[in-house]
Amino acid sequence: MNASMKKNILILGGSSEAFNLAEKLENHGSFHPISSLAGRTSVPRKPAGTYRTGGFGGVDGLAHYIKQETISAIIDATHPFAQKITTNASLAANKTNCPIIHISRPPWQKEKGDNWIEGASMQEVAKKIAPTHSPCFLTIGRLELSAFLNRTDIEFLCRAIEPPKSTDPIKQNIRIPKNEDQWPENFRFIYAKGPYNYENELSLIKQHSIKSIVTKNSGGDKAKAKLDVARNLDIPVIMIKRPCPPKGITVETTNEALTWLETI
Repeated sequence: MNASMKKNILILGGSSEAFNLAEKLENHGSFHPISSLAGRTSVPRKPAGTYRTGGFGGVDGLAHYIKQETISAIIDATHPFAQKITTNASLAANKTNCPIIHISRPPWQKEKGDNWIEGASMQEVAKKIAPTHSPCFLTIGRLELSAFLNRTDIEFLCRAIEPPKSTDPIKQNIRIPKNEDQWPENFRFIYAKGPYNYENELSLIKQHSIKSIVTKNSGGDKAKAKLDVARNLDIPVIMIKRPCPPKGITVETTNEALTWLETI
């Protein structure tokens, strides 16, 4: 098919599903994938097809982009906790009459032997860490760490892809240190990018004598190993619950999204 005849498909991504789908669409023949990345990391993984980084400028900005780029459909394959862009995408799609589908991988389910302490927000789970559960392993990235600053009684090991930056869009409205060397002494940082396997997670957790883990219920296999280690070592996991699922058509896999695309 002539390139000009292919349908432009906007993939809101950054997730493993988004990269997988971009590759499938690039090889499909009927679609031209345009991936949009949040731009949180300085050297992002490049998806197949065309890609862009950064925000759109809210609902109106995204609606303008949809019209400008003659987008035939939107696939929201963002992180399960990326509520803002998911909401904006739904509103912009409705405004422009552009079909949209959401890929939402299944959340992790509690298994026999798990010791989960659940909360609906960072602030809530920060309060639920028992003083005896220090050191605590924070596996939530770098953008929401400020919720834990008041827990001066807990030693934190923070894992992120990159160090905190002065340009980070911090979500809590308090003054916090922006660079690693300015954080309180009870915060230590390590930098890595998944997937993480069981052996490495076990070694890391034992090396740092971790007594608790804080994580979002992201689902998927890429970051599940720490939960398996926690279960086997009887370590409590403070789990941030999933936000409300997006309205509209939702599927769990890229194959389902591709099947939907072929019908529009």
